[in-house]
Amino acid sequence: MVTGYETPKLITFVKAAPETLPLRLLLVGNQEEDFYLIRDILQRSREIDVAGLDHAHSIEEAEAMLRQKSYGLVLFEHDAGDAQAVRLVSDFMRAGVSVPFILLTEDADESSVARMIESGTWNCVPRSQLDAATLSRTIRSTLSLHSLQQEQYAAEESLRKLSRAVEHSADTVVITDRNGVIEYVNPAFETITGYSHGEACGKTPRILKSGEQAAETYQEMWKTILTGNVYRGIFVNRRKNGESYYVEQSICPVRDGDGQVTHFIANGRDLTERLRLEAQLLQAQKMDAIGRLAGGVAHDFNNLLTIITTIRNWL
Repeated sequence: MVTGYETPKLITFVKAAPETLPLRLLLVGNQEEDFYLIRDILQRSREIDVAGLDHAHSIEEAEAMLRQKSYGLVLFEHDAGDAQAVRLVSDFMRAGVSVPFILLTEDADESSVARMIESGTWNCVPRSQLDAATLSRTIRSTLSLHSLQQEQYAAEESLRKLSRAVEHSADTVVITDRNGVIEYVNPAFETITGYSHGEACGKTPRILKSGEQAAETYQEMWKTILTGNVYRGIFVNRRKNGESYYVEQSICPVRDGDGQVTHFIANGRDLTERLRLEAQLLQAQKMDAIGRLAGGVAHDFNNLLTIITTIRNWL
């Protein structure tokens, strides 16, 4: 509850969510005077573009409104230790509903707030300073922090997707430093080469060298990638068990912020089975051609024998 004789504080806590402009806010609390006070402050503020302020008189009503409508910011009147507010915030966070919150409370109980915000991001503003400028500044800082966390969350999610894609790729993926020392291999590499992640990391791709590749091929590869270009080629490599295999390799340089090459990413596709099938097909085609040639020769020979026999009979 907010009255003129109390000095509650504003505690902001943020969970990444897309900011909507103009901003629609929800006030949760049973004090009508607080609703009119905050609405008046927002209406007089020229710094925040507000689409409207809705009022939920209870946690249950707020829960229903949050499920039905999208809000850019929620204001809580409840104490930081209010069990229902903690449950509401926790439930929505677990459900993936991420809205920045401002908690209006009598006491800034850090342990209670931590249970609600989980990330521990919060700040305090004395109630005595709660005017148009202070509220606008608090809302702006909350939304700015929310935007940064949203960007961080999106970047982390992109990395997780990329990691899953690499881990489940049927092609080999190898990351090395500039000197060619292996720092990462994906499961496909382990399956195809027979070398585990632990066995490969710290080594160089020379562990796959078969001796069947011309030295000029490797020289050309290093010359290409060290100048920052992508190299593509087919290599004859050797598995851990000694078997040779063919791989179509694409090696891309990775640059830092200064444009310097720091790492290489090699993507390889095992061609062994495809080349084996192509060789079988080629052999079958050769045998078919030989068969057709032999059949043609036999046919011509039979024709010749027929002619000779006929002439002999005439004589």
